[in-house]
Amino acid sequence: MAVSITLRNIIKKYDEKSALNNVTLGVEKGHIHALIGTTGSGKSTLLRVIATLCAPTLGSGYINGLNLGARQNQIRHQIGYMSQDSRFEQSLTLMENLTLHGKLHGIAQADLINRISGFVRRFEVSDSLHAFPREVSFGTRRKMEFIRAVLHNPSILLLDEPTASLDQGCKELMEAFLREQKLRFTTVMVSSNLDQVERIADRISILDEGRLVADGTLKELKETERENRILDLILSETHERDFNILDASPHVVSYTVQGNHYEIITEVDIPPEKITALFHERVVEATPRLPALSDIFKRMIRVEAMHE
Repeated sequence: MAVSITLRNIIKKYDEKSALNNVTLGVEKGHIHALIGTTGSGKSTLLRVIATLCAPTLGSGYINGLNLGARQNQIRHQIGYMSQDSRFEQSLTLMENLTLHGKLHGIAQADLINRISGFVRRFEVSDSLHAFPREVSFGTRRKMEFIRAVLHNPSILLLDEPTASLDQGCKELMEAFLREQKLRFTTVMVSSNLDQVERIADRISILDEGRLVADGTLKELKETERENRILDLILSETHERDFNILDASPHVVSYTVQGNHYEIITEVDIPPEKITALFHERVVEATPRLPALSDIFKRMIRVEAMHE
């Protein structure tokens, strides 16, 4: 499979603080590649580096074979970028904003009108086309920003939290479009919605404090957890000695506690009864399950923190 985006040893510093620390990454053509991580982990900065909106302090990269450091103008014409912040010109209507964007990318007037008409019907925002950005809802603005990102038919699509704070209908429209048109774009998407990432991403990169701590398909990431399973326990009451009990158990790999909810990672062949027996009559509910992406994410971040 051809690689559309190649980054090697990318470092981005602001004063003495490293936003990105030696990130090496490849994104295959026609794939949806998700970037996940905690707040401040460097996800949006990495997206901005790919978009040529900020230059790396050190490192190199290629976008569709074009050098990231020397061919910014050519690269930008191949990229559709949707940031977390609204970047519409407030003095122009949404139609005028989209038209201006299309003309900057050299789209002929007739073709541009047809494209806009098709997209606004698809995303159910036709009635808002001639409104100003401040006059429409947040969801409508986000859909219009998504339309602008794909309007010029870019080969690289960069999306920063495209569906955050949107209702389920908006999310489904965007996800359906990304799935249907997947081969048309190479998509890099920052998302804090791990369920969404599981549904649509071909490959997932986990960042923590500017470093790439894991990278792979969902199947590959889950393979790292193949020896473990999760036991969700709800107890009627908790005791201080519970931590000593869990720490002393040879079957417990790790655990987290929120109130009376205990999320316990155990070896995969350990029956749940081995764990519930530790708490006797206090067990209200016990649910065994295999690790999900959210579990892998939490463990990766936790492991990296332990290695500091």
